[in-house]
Amino acid sequence: MTVQIKRICLEPYKLHLTQPLKTALCLLSDRSGIIIRAVDTENRVGLGESAPLAGFGMESLAEAQVVLNTLQVELVGKELSSLEDIASLLANFSHVPAAKHGMELALCNLWAVAQNKSLAQVLNSYSRNIIAVNALIGGGSPEIAALRAKALVQQGYTCIKVKVGADGADCDWQRVAAVRAAIGKQIQIRLDANQAWSVEEAIAQIEKFESLDIEYVEQPVAASDLAGMAMVRRSVGIAIAADEAITNINALRQAISHQAADIAIIKPMAMGGILTARQAAYVALEAGMDVVFTTTIDGAIARLGALHLAASIPEVTRACGLATGELLA
Repeated sequence: MTVQIKRICLEPYKLHLTQPLKTALCLLSDRSGIIIRAVDTENRVGLGESAPLAGFGMESLAEAQVVLNTLQVELVGKELSSLEDIASLLANFSHVPAAKHGMELALCNLWAVAQNKSLAQVLNSYSRNIIAVNALIGGGSPEIAALRAKALVQQGYTCIKVKVGADGADCDWQRVAAVRAAIGKQIQIRLDANQAWSVEEAIAQIEKFESLDIEYVEQPVAASDLAGMAMVRRSVGIAIAADEAITNINALRQAISHQAADIAIIKPMAMGGILTARQAAYVALEAGMDVVFTTTIDGAIARLGALHLAASIPEVTRACGLATGELLA
């Protein structure tokens, strides 16, 4: 089968969050991006989404728009006969990962539609149809966090991620302790520090959390300090996950080389597309790391792309961070 691209349409969007999300890096109140529609000569449509987010090694939205404007012209008339063709067409755009992600997702989706298959089935014929996901709790008082956690468990979540590092050590511990008390021992809790701590602070903080049965702590120290993260990992009894430290496959290999983390958090938007993210997942798995796919609080199209990616890799068994739609108004 061959698919020929007839036109590509670009549509900017802005989505507000239901309430601002406070992390150690920033206060996020909205998400802006670009929807990509790739149409073939049979008028079949593939959808993609480009939504850069600061702090994850991505370009600005303006830079993504310039690249997508160029691709909008250059890709017309190009033919696709495999996923490898898509990867080849976009091979020179790794320096603009969000733009590459959006166009790649649109073309991969178009290729799947042309075959009357889901994207997960195109990636792996043995794909799953059920994926465990975690819920998210940002900042706020312990009382509010506990109420939120109870509501999430009632909705069916069995894993909750709590943001830490933005409100001080005592507030963090009280919030997480309140969540644990509210939901009991059967529900997993994972923490995300977003690079908030020094190495010494990270060790001290994580040791305090050990009594609360924490699944893992995400990016406790600066993404650039792999040696420091490795020291934290050796010093504490809770697993460590690398997130902002993994912006591409080379960065992942550096984290593996330093033995800096037990778990690789892989964001397709930051990695430059689901094909690169899939390759990164297997690099991590082969190195003995677990993998968790997450979004950068993207719109529905990018979330679905990440969901299909997760479904295509049965070895990914931990809950993935793909249930972020409710954060958007």
